[in-house]
Amino acid sequence: MSARAAARFLDQSSWGPTPSSIAELQSRGIDNWLAEQFAMNTSDLPDQEILTSAGISNNNLAPVQAAFFQNAVSEPDQLRQRVAFILSQIWVVSATSGVSPAYAYPPYWRIFRDNAFGNYRDVIKAVTLSPAMGRYLNMANNNKGNASLGTSPNENYARELMQLFTLGLTQLHLDGTPVLDANNNPIPTYDQSVVTNMARLLTGWTYPTAPGTAAKNNNPAYYFGQMFAVNADHDTTSKTIVGNVKVSASQSAEQDLESLLDALMAQPTMAPFISQQLIQHLVTSNPSPAYIQRVAQVFQDDGTGTAGNLQAVITAILTDPEARAGDASASAITPTFGHLREPILFMANVLRGLSATVAATNSVAGTASNLGENLFYAPSVFSYFSPQSRTAKGLYGPEFQIYSTQTAALRANAVNTLIYGTLGGVKLDLSPFTALAGNSSQLLDYIAQVFLHGSMSTQLESAAMSAMNAVSAPVTKAQAALYIVLTSSEYQIVQ
Repeated sequence: MSARAAARFLDQSSWGPTPSSIAELQSRGIDNWLAEQFAMNTSDLPDQEILTSAGISNNNLAPVQAAFFQNAVSEPDQLRQRVAFILSQIWVVSATSGVSPAYAYPPYWRIFRDNAFGNYRDVIKAVTLSPAMGRYLNMANNNKGNASLGTSPNENYARELMQLFTLGLTQLHLDGTPVLDANNNPIPTYDQSVVTNMARLLTGWTYPTAPGTAAKNNNPAYYFGQMFAVNADHDTTSKTIVGNVKVSASQSAEQDLESLLDALMAQPTMAPFISQQLIQHLVTSNPSPAYIQRVAQVFQDDGTGTAGNLQAVITAILTDPEARAGDASASAITPTFGHLREPILFMANVLRGLSATVAATNSVAGTASNLGENLFYAPSVFSYFSPQSRTAKGLYGPEFQIYSTQTAALRANAVNTLIYGTLGGVKLDLSPFTALAGNSSQLLDYIAQVFLHGSMSTQLESAAMSAMNAVSAPVTKAQAALYIVLTSSEYQIVQ
């Protein structure tokens, strides 16, 4: 396996290649590397105190954010972390609206960490019963309707469960293209009656009971553990839900939930809808219909008759011919292939490439926030950016939704701070680059290997060479070359 192929694969499957991880992948090969990653589960986020010393809610997420970046840079379970983060971008819970206690986030993150290579059905169930999601989209303490009081169940979670988390708005063929009716109009995946019935089905769940308190039908918010059912508050009438599935009357809340999970997993639209988003985050914003179809087929059936096997799906995404097409040569990469490094990925990638040591208390999250992505503070249920967002030329470009002239300049400022200044809690090791500064060509080759899969355009090489020639000391030569490369458009786009 070439160094180029290894670096490309690691850019798609980890928080970023390093010289040592490139060599390791070359030695082990993709299959062995994937097997080791699938078996590895080392990262965690530290539980937080519920109250501050002053006895008020602890809403300080900084320690959790800092631990996230420390893990991303240093922990070996790289693929699990990447997939968990992607799932958290699909299944959004945010401190910007409703879920402000810091202690809610480590347990919520563990859902995605522990199920990153499990079954998507288990992800749906675990998030549905998460008290953090219960608070964010109003499913906790969502009681059955009362005609005499004029009340009805809240529909927020029922709607977003279908629209954003599983199916999308329109039915899809396996290749991700819309299913059309006789008038060439897209066919919706659901209508308002389905939302109403789904909301009725999801009634009767309350927060876990906090230690030292008595259980109530409607418990106050508590974010450790899973929500539990109070069947006295559950709508036990019959319902017709997604896929025109009839749910029998007199079922418990737990039974109704299982019926819903079965109905969702049976929808053929889920496979392309979720597969496309995973491909976009890991490999390319504009996968071909054939690429989506190949992955969606694995989502539907992993070869053993099982649907939703995320380990099989991730393997299919990363080993697909379209993902691996550029391993031999940059000339094999089409102009529409790849994706912009979103701020969180950008920061982690730079730090890993520069052999950074990240302390338990660090300022990385603040820098990523300045670039447009504040960890655990997604601006809405649609996450930091929409997977359907397109560029001016009509191509999908989700990450470009939070990329502007201002954030572009701030990326350069962030690189300048790292290379020439200091960032709190971060220590770089530029010695591998400085050691090669006596030979400009060797230095640029090494930088290209670490950050550009071994390929650097003649224009970028010329610009970096000019910057190096303007200074004399080995460290300033290395700094100048790194600054030019890491602020270039060639580095911003993962190809």
